[in-house]
Amino acid sequence: MASARFFLFIVSVSYLSVQLTLTATSCSRGYFLDSSNCYPCTPGTYCPDGYRQLPCNPGDYQDSFASSSCSSCQSGYFTLQSGSITCDICPIGSMCPNTDRDPISCPSGTYQDTYGATNCRQCSQGYYSTSSSSHQCQICPKGSECPRPDQSPLACRPGTYSSDYGAYSCSQCSSGWYTTQTGAVLCNICPEGNECPRVDQPPTMCRPGTYSPYPGSSCVSCPTNTYATSSGQVSCNACPLGYECTQSDQQPRVCARGFYRDGSMNSCQRCSSGMWTKNTTSVRCEICPVGSECSTTDSSPLPCRIGTYASSINTVTCSQCSTGYYTVEVGSIQCEICPRGYYCPQPDTAPLACPNGTYSDYKQTQCSQCSSGYYSLTSKSADCILCPRGFACGDPSATPQACAVGTSADYGARSCASCSQGYYSVQNSSATCTPCAPGYFCDDSTKCPQQCLPGSYSSAAQTNCYQCSSSCSSNPGVFDCSTCVTAKPTGCQ
Repeated sequence: MASARFFLFIVSVSYLSVQLTLTATSCSRGYFLDSSNCYPCTPGTYCPDGYRQLPCNPGDYQDSFASSSCSSCQSGYFTLQSGSITCDICPIGSMCPNTDRDPISCPSGTYQDTYGATNCRQCSQGYYSTSSSSHQCQICPKGSECPRPDQSPLACRPGTYSSDYGAYSCSQCSSGWYTTQTGAVLCNICPEGNECPRVDQPPTMCRPGTYSPYPGSSCVSCPTNTYATSSGQVSCNACPLGYECTQSDQQPRVCARGFYRDGSMNSCQRCSSGMWTKNTTSVRCEICPVGSECSTTDSSPLPCRIGTYASSINTVTCSQCSTGYYTVEVGSIQCEICPRGYYCPQPDTAPLACPNGTYSDYKQTQCSQCSSGYYSLTSKSADCILCPRGFACGDPSATPQACAVGTSADYGARSCASCSQGYYSVQNSSATCTPCAPGYFCDDSTKCPQQCLPGSYSSAAQTNCYQCSSSCSSNPGVFDCSTCVTAKPTGCQ
């Protein structure tokens, strides 16, 4: 190609030389004057005024004859020499922003993969180039990050990773994952029984009292009523019944005597009032039976003492029998009522019989003396007997005493009353005294009435007879002198 162009150049020069044989003083543009002859400008030069032939400046070229000017190298081409016939294309790995200067090598972080470029291309995110004149960028490898395209890849720090090529930055391990390596491609999942609070440090075993149930989980406190005494637990142990686990990092603690724990409770609880358990590790408290007392929760029931009772379960202290009640048995569930005819001064003593002359109703602590005019001849009397008519009951414990002649008594009399003047009683056990009949006089209440003498009279209940003032002097026993009527006393013959 070059030899052909040179041949054409010779032919052209010869042709032109043949034409320009005449003497000249100036030439047309594109020609130059030499020894009065006009010659065409040769390639690589230009003839702007018909006189001079000048070489093309660097960055310009001319590949034709008889040119009055040079052409600038097109974008992406260059020439450093004067008198250039052609421009050189900018090579790959370089850029040619100026046509009159050498190509500039693409700096680190850039590249150029085509000829004739005026600038270098920035490496894409996740790619890099650390050398100049690069015609391509390298992709960031796995396990690295490439935040700057002009620097070598940086290995991922511990706690970060990149699993794909071309990472601009390393990703932090997710919660529950970790890596302690530099340049990690993947993170490791935190194993069960461990926790990974920091993604750049190895797993930490769960402390006692905590657990981690599955990979990637954090350690959490044991739930209520569970415990874990060793490190690295994947589950907590259930607290056995009869024990309490208030400290989840310690062994279960037995419930003391008087305490218990069932499945519904979080800690050992004291037995309710009146209930008991004398064993440790109890899951329930026992019922205090009737007839017993449970004053403390950690000892067996005690039977109620005599004089006391417990009629219901879970009694803390046996109750003393109420007034008028008693029990002489141990473990009583109720007290007996004190019967009639007896008295119960103490609740722990059997009933005592009421003595003669006394009596009692139910629930009495002492016997009552028979009221005036009443008596009781036997013990255990529930009532006293009313003293009968004609008798006196001065001693309530003795048999009623019959009233003597000349005396009488109505019901309930403590003593017999002497007959009043003019009255008489000639029989024992008289309920009443009889008034002296008219015509008679009673000066001795123990004797029958005496008839008034003839010529005298008396009205009823008189101790003396009175002299009649007139007739009836011959009739005894007159009570009316005007009629001489007589009467007969009762109760006497």
